[in-house]
Amino acid sequence: MQRAEALQPLSRQHKAALMTCLLVRKGVSRQAPIATIVDFIRKSWEQDIAPHMAAEENVLLPLLNSHPKGKAFAATILRDHDLIRTSITHLPMDGTNYRLLGDIADMLEQHIRYEERIVFQEMQAFIPADTLNKLHITESSTAPVCNTYPVHFWE
Repeated sequence: MQRAEALQPLSRQHKAALMTCLLVRKGVSRQAPIATIVDFIRKSWEQDIAPHMAAEENVLLPLLNSHPKGKAFAATILRDHDLIRTSITHLPMDGTNYRLLGDIADMLEQHIRYEERIVFQEMQAFIPADTLNKLHITESSTAPVCNTYPVHFWE
């Protein structure tokens, strides 16, 4: 099923976040400096991921909660967002290890795959197209951090 036009900005943001996950994993496998990877994650969080989650929570979750079939999806998304938010905002510079960084990348990727492969597909089935088309999700005017970060620790 083709992605509804109103959900495409979120899908494009998901693509950038998946690239962030990939780059973190590459940095971990190359044992790049942990402080650099943490900085990259924090910048990605501030510029890309946190605003994306806020858009989902302000626009997508109310729509999901307005449909009986969407309530469980909304609850899962919010729980995942809280877990990701806590993991990233409390990410210590000291005491962080490669496994924790890899776990954060895994958690973020699993959440994105859940939204893309399950939630968005189901939404398009039970929410009328005209209702979906009323969603207004703005895209950032800046390039994602994964495309602009000056230190290529993943190489």
